[in-house]
Amino acid sequence: MAKGTERRVLYRVEKFEIHPTPEQFAVLLTVSRNLLVIWNEALAERSKCFDEFIAPIYAEMKGVADSERVKELRKKLKDAFKEHSVTLFDQINTLTGKRANDSTFAVVPRSWQEETLDALDGGFKSFVALRKNSDHDARPPRPRFPEGFSEIPGRFGFKVGGGVFTISCAKIAPDVELTFPIPAYQQEKLSRALEIKKFTLFRDERNLKRAGRFWVSIAYEIEMPATGSFVPEDAVYVSLGASSLGIVSLQGKEVVKLWRPDLNLKPQVDAIEARMKANLVAYPAYSRKWKRFREAKRRVETKMARQQKQDQREVAVKKILRHGIHVVVTEVVVRSKNAALADSSKPERGGSPKGLNWSAQNTGSFARLVAHLEEKAKERGGTVRKHKVVLAVPPPCIGHENKIWMAERLRESFLQSLRMGVVE
Repeated sequence: MAKGTERRVLYRVEKFEIHPTPEQFAVLLTVSRNLLVIWNEALAERSKCFDEFIAPIYAEMKGVADSERVKELRKKLKDAFKEHSVTLFDQINTLTGKRANDSTFAVVPRSWQEETLDALDGGFKSFVALRKNSDHDARPPRPRFPEGFSEIPGRFGFKVGGGVFTISCAKIAPDVELTFPIPAYQQEKLSRALEIKKFTLFRDERNLKRAGRFWVSIAYEIEMPATGSFVPEDAVYVSLGASSLGIVSLQGKEVVKLWRPDLNLKPQVDAIEARMKANLVAYPAYSRKWKRFREAKRRVETKMARQQKQDQREVAVKKILRHGIHVVVTEVVVRSKNAALADSSKPERGGSPKGLNWSAQNTGSFARLVAHLEEKAKERGGTVRKHKVVLAVPPPCIGHENKIWMAERLRESFLQSLRMGVVE
C-alpha cells in the first residue's frame, strides 16, 4: 500500500454452528475455565479500585448543590481517575508473570487471554462513561460464573481455509484436533474476505447445566466500493417510527409497517413478572420455581428480540434500499426527556406493551435499524444521513397516516438546509 493511502474496507461477521465431540469439548472447557479466571480476577481488580477511590467521590457529589464545591469534587474525581485507574496494558502485562509461574495459564494462547481482557476493558470503560454522564443506574460488567462457558476470542491461533475452521490447542491436548466444517453459505461469504481478523467461539446458553449450542463467529474485511455521488433531489427520505416508516423517493411513496412482536410477546413477559411478584413468598428469589419463571421470561424476551432484529434487517434491505442507496432519515431524540420521542410527561405514550414510549426505548426501533441501514448502504456505495426536522405545524393525522407527510417535510427541510448552507 502506498504511503499516505488508506485502505477502504468494511468489517463483516459470519456465524455458524459447530458440534464438538466429547474430546473437543473437554479441551474447549479447559480454555473456557482459564479465561473465566482471567476475566474475574481482572474485574475484581478494577472493581476494587473503583469502589475504593472513585465511588466515594460520586456519592459525595450526589447531594451537593454548591457550584464551587461541585468544581472541587470534579477536579478530585479527575485526579482519582488519573491516579487509581487500572489500564488494559497493566492487566495484559501481568499475564507474563502468570504464564511463567502457572502451567495452566501457559497452555492457553496468550492472544485469547489478551482478547478477554480487551473485552472487559471495553465493558468497564462503557460503565465509567455512563457514570461520568451522571447515569447512577449504570452497572459494571458482571463476573462470570463457574457453571458457565466463557467465550473464547482470538486474533491468532486459528485458521480458516479448505472449508474448515481450525483452532490451535496443541499444548492442552496434542492428540485432539479442533477442526470444524464451515457451511457452504458462510464459505461463500468468507471467500470475499480480504483478511480474516478474529474469531469468537461461544455457547448460546452459557450455563452448562442447560441445553445449548456452540457457535463460531468470524470477523473479516471486505473491500468497500467507491461511494457514489449524493444528489439531494434523488435521495430517499425516510421518516422513522416505532410502528411504521414513511418513504419518499423518485420511485414513489410508501408506508412500511414494522413488526411489533412486543405487542404479542410483552404481555407474556408482564404476566410472568406478575406471577413472580405474586408468589415471591411461596417461591423466594433464586428458588427452583423462581428460576423456572425467570427462564420462561428470558425465552420470551429472546424470541421478541430476534423477531424485531430480523424485521429490521429485511426492512433496511428489501424496503428502503430498493428505493435508492443514498438515504436521509429523521434524527430523533428517543430518551425519556421533555419534548423527546419517549416523553415521560405524556401519559398517553406510556404503558406496556402498547405504549410507544416502551417500544421506542426498549426494542431498538430506531438506532439498530439505522445502524444496519448504514452498513448495507456502504456495501452498495451509498450513504445514510440524519436530519432533524422542526415542524411549523403539527401533523394533520396520527399513526401510519402521518408517515408520508413527515417524510415529505423531511425532504423539504433537508433541501432548504442545503440551500441555506446549514448542512453539506
